[in-house]
Amino acid sequence: MRRLVAILNPQADRGRTASLAQSLRGALSGRLELQLLETTKRGEAIDLARKAAETGCDCVLAIGGDGTVHEVMNGLMQLSADRRPALAIVPAGSGNDVAYALGIEKDLSRSAELIRQGVTRTVDVGEIRTSIGKRCFCLNNVGLLLEGEINWASHQLHWPRGSGLYIRAMLQTLMRRLPTVQLRLTVDGRQFDRRATILSLANGPRSGGKFQLMPDATLDDGRFDYLLAPPVGRLKLLWNVRHALAGKRLNGAWIERGRFSQMTIRADRPLVSHVDGEPWLAASEGVHELSVTVQPSALRVICPAPPAAVP
Repeated sequence: MRRLVAILNPQADRGRTASLAQSLRGALSGRLELQLLETTKRGEAIDLARKAAETGCDCVLAIGGDGTVHEVMNGLMQLSADRRPALAIVPAGSGNDVAYALGIEKDLSRSAELIRQGVTRTVDVGEIRTSIGKRCFCLNNVGLLLEGEINWASHQLHWPRGSGLYIRAMLQTLMRRLPTVQLRLTVDGRQFDRRATILSLANGPRSGGKFQLMPDATLDDGRFDYLLAPPVGRLKLLWNVRHALAGKRLNGAWIERGRFSQMTIRADRPLVSHVDGEPWLAASEGVHELSVTVQPSALRVICPAPPAAVP
């Protein structure tokens, strides 16, 4: 019998996550062995996932939002590839951007069926390292400069729920002076300088629960996508955010896009960033340089098969 270890924050989603886990246990009863582990503090899911993987389980299941998925994935990535179990996801957060990228619906019965079937897909993972030795892994996206500041602001707010909270944080952040940073980027060996207000790196197409910043990004092409926007006025930014909220592609000569396997970022001021929606670098840490290296097909995830390519 396949053995799964599920990790959840019992207080997440106003306490609904715990009841969701018990419902899942009932749905899988007699077919799979399921152990439930509950977190009590931020970051604990990393250690729980690593320890579960070290016991030789077949799969580690993240029940929650993108933060829980991020922590569980980081725990799994601490093991060598040959010892790394698959990741499964039951989305129960406000954004669920990783689940969206993988085609996993917020439907318990369908999630249970996916887990029972156990069909996996290999996806890429980004490894992030800073000049002061800080390190983590990324499954969905890294937001720097303005995007990083908005994310940090959103984690200081308590209402409204869902993506509305992120929109509120964005509007509040835009009322302040927008960051203008001089960057030196090295993208797959090619070096160039840019002044920027936004720098977003992504493995998946969506962030913040609604923002379709990278509609062409896929999780298994061996590369991350990036979007760079130079300093612009607030009205222009707001107009383009409106398009992103509507699921439209952000275009224009002022926006620079590309793809990479390895990127190094050097800035003339301390970097602010989030990783997978979780605050990661604060300006107070004084980090001016970081690198992102894509590890192709680094992680197996239980999810629907991707749509077939059109010939």
